[in-house]
Amino acid sequence: MKDYYKILGVPEIATDAEIKKAYRNLAKKYHPDANPGNKAAENKFKEISEANEVLSNKQKREQFDQMRRYGAGGFGGFEGFGGGRPRSGAGAAYQREYNSDDLSSIFGESSGFGSFADLFSSIFGQGGSTQFGGRSSRSGGPQSGGDLYSEIEIPFQTAMRGGKANVRMDVTEQCPTCHGKGSKPGSNIRTCPDCQGRGHISFTQGNFAVSRPCPRCLGRGQIIGELCPTCSGSGSVRQPRTVAVKIPIGTESGRTIRLRGLGNPGSYGGPSGDLYLKVNVTKDKSFWRDGLDIHYRVPITSDQAVNGAKIRIPTITNKQIDLKIPPGTLSGAKFRLRGLGLAQGSHKGDQIVEVDFKSS
Repeated sequence: MKDYYKILGVPEIATDAEIKKAYRNLAKKYHPDANPGNKAAENKFKEISEANEVLSNKQKREQFDQMRRYGAGGFGGFEGFGGGRPRSGAGAAYQREYNSDDLSSIFGESSGFGSFADLFSSIFGQGGSTQFGGRSSRSGGPQSGGDLYSEIEIPFQTAMRGGKANVRMDVTEQCPTCHGKGSKPGSNIRTCPDCQGRGHISFTQGNFAVSRPCPRCLGRGQIIGELCPTCSGSGSVRQPRTVAVKIPIGTESGRTIRLRGLGNPGSYGGPSGDLYLKVNVTKDKSFWRDGLDIHYRVPITSDQAVNGAKIRIPTITNKQIDLKIPPGTLSGAKFRLRGLGLAQGSHKGDQIVEVDFKSS
């Protein structure tokens, strides 16, 4: 079984950014167009493309890690995700066709991988396998971009009031130089000789036949003359952007906000994925929340406590309220401002003001 981490030269705990960087460096070095006639470089490029295809995809990477953990030797001659041989004709090799029910009965749903057919079709690309239930599609068609996940911090009062928060982050966008094509403007483009422009190739794995995106053209169906100098052929770049995020009223830590179309850009005209932001609400020195009620601690002097006073109290609605402190008020006394908490349907919380003595 191939070790994709070793192929890219990264540890098992490598981040997405580290995997992407390693792939780009190796792709530049071994790309067939940069090494004409060098079969070893061409094979190496296919190998690193295959490794990147799996490790850069969260779901495929998890499944690959499971295969490494449990071992693939007991799966009927399965020797690696790309170790098969090309199938050149309908009668080139005898292959038994299995559907997902056959595979589930053989390997069992409790194997840790769910449907074995789903595992194979996921690992070997969007087109799936023509031998697993007859599913087939061209990899070079429009493909949706992947979703992105990140975290943001927002102040407590912003979370309670709602509104917009401007967040500075790196987002993946279509390369402005090649417009997602991956080629240097003006460079020659030719039909991929490995897949004949189909964008995918078929392989045999023991008794299984699988189809996956062509590793030479990366599913494009075309070979570009020169890689785009801006994106190194990936078709996308990371750019810093200020994103306006709409914060719902009463947002709590752990809530996820979905921003449509701000994930990875699609390829071949496909739509972009979405960006999911996990919210972390920072603590406030004076305000805190308890259900729909908002608590506020206000310092008062001993003179104000003894003689009484009128003080201005801020609320999460951004209004100022005059609160009358009666004479003889004790430290820790609480005053309820009805209806000034959070709302949920027809229910409305209160703002509870707690006084705290400070030295005069």
